[in-house]
Amino acid sequence: MNINNNHMGTSAHGRVRAMASSYSNGITSPSQIPLPKYTTTFRFPSDTSPQQSTQQPEQNGNEYRWKTKYEEAERKRKTLLTENQKSARDYANLERRFKDLNNECNGHQRLLQEKTQEFIKLKQASEGLFKEYEKLKNKYDVETTAMHSAMKTASQWYSQNRELKRKSAVLVQKFLEVSPAGVLELADEGDNSNSANKEDDELEGLRNTVKGLSEEVARLQTELKTARLQEFEAQEQVINLTAQLEEECSARSRAETELRELRAMKENMGHVSKLVAVEMASLREQCVQEREVALRMKSEANAAQKERNVLAHQSALLLSEVVGDEKLLRILQEVESLKRQMEEQQQKHAAEMLDIQEKLEQAENDAQLEVLQEKLKLSESELECALQRAERAEKQTAQLSGKVNQLEEELDHLKCPPPPPPPPLPPPPPPPPIPSGGISMPRKASTISLDSITKPTEEKTTGNPVLDMANMLGIPRKMSTAPQSGAIDDIINQIKGGRFTLRTPEKQQSRKEEETPAAVQEMLNVLGTLKRRQKNPARQSPSCHQLADVAL
Repeated sequence: MNINNNHMGTSAHGRVRAMASSYSNGITSPSQIPLPKYTTTFRFPSDTSPQQSTQQPEQNGNEYRWKTKYEEAERKRKTLLTENQKSARDYANLERRFKDLNNECNGHQRLLQEKTQEFIKLKQASEGLFKEYEKLKNKYDVETTAMHSAMKTASQWYSQNRELKRKSAVLVQKFLEVSPAGVLELADEGDNSNSANKEDDELEGLRNTVKGLSEEVARLQTELKTARLQEFEAQEQVINLTAQLEEECSARSRAETELRELRAMKENMGHVSKLVAVEMASLREQCVQEREVALRMKSEANAAQKERNVLAHQSALLLSEVVGDEKLLRILQEVESLKRQMEEQQQKHAAEMLDIQEKLEQAENDAQLEVLQEKLKLSESELECALQRAERAEKQTAQLSGKVNQLEEELDHLKCPPPPPPPPLPPPPPPPPIPSGGISMPRKASTISLDSITKPTEEKTTGNPVLDMANMLGIPRKMSTAPQSGAIDDIINQIKGGRFTLRTPEKQQSRKEEETPAAVQEMLNVLGTLKRRQKNPARQSPSCHQLADVAL
């Protein structure tokens, strides 16, 4: 029984492998799965043992499972075979239809080529026919117009011929009445046919020339129409090209504006990158400095911490020794409270100094900005004034050039020498010497200073010495018709009599007003020292305080 089971298992495995190989090799090949060969063995119940009875249901289950798998695989194989045959038929049909459609497409392409060739030929023929038709039409128009004109001239000639015949008949009758023998001579002269032949030849030549001219006119008219058509097409092309040119010009202007914007952006970016690089360098330097300061402060803090620990140990030892003495304890407590107050005051003072320094920096920045804004406004106003002055100068130059031209014309017209110049004015008389005793006045009555007498003031000096003297002494100028010598005498008499006080110079008064008190000057000096020390503003104060604590 076991041998049979093993044989069944190996045969089933072989069938499965054959099935897989058939699927992998191709479904179109015939199946290599062998048909099952069932072997029936009859056993009597007396021959069965308990082991065989337990293995029999397992064998039956395996056989049923393999049988179902085989039937399923066979069904799948059959369905796949049918689908394969169906797909092969569909593929053959599609290939046949593709060939038919390809042949049909090739035929249509050949027909299309033939039709295009016929169309080109017909187009050329139609163009030739159209040109010939135009030529014939123009020729017909010319011939009809010539025929109408010829008919008109023929009718005129016919009427004139009839009139001439009537006149000739009348003349013949009159001539016969006068001389009957002269009729024969007229008949002989009338028989001369050479003149008629010549007239016929001339008429035929004229007809030929008219025909050639009509053909030439028809040809020229057709050429004129074709030239007009070409001119119209050229005008349309010119319009299209002008539109394209305008579009290209607008696109070029847009591209130029974009290029300018990009260049400006590039310049701005370069400027900004330079500023950023400078700022980064300054920040790196500042970071290095701050790192060095932090390391220094850390080392100082470590040293101060060590000193503090040592001093704390020493203070603990001292307190343990001075526990019994109340006076020393009170003194130590007072020292501690005073030290705390001093630390608070120092910290408060350092904070106030930092606030004052920040306020001063802000004020300086604001003042600088205001100064720059004012300078900008002044420069703009000066620029506007300069432009206005330039415009006025241009107008004045134009006016002056016109006047110069007028004067030159007048000089050309006059052509006479100018009159001699007037004699120069006589020089003013020198001022009389001022006596030294006249200025010596009492101290209470005069407030004049030596600087105002010895040095001239900053006022503008005139050419008149009297006016200069009056300006120097502070006397208001009055326009008088009296001679200059009398005015000088009056001024000298007033100085001698001491009836006026001389004014002090304005510079000294302004200097006195600008003098600041000593406290304000001292405060300004302190602020100046703080500005000079703004790079390291009171950063070393904590370490100094700690050292002071250690010293105490």
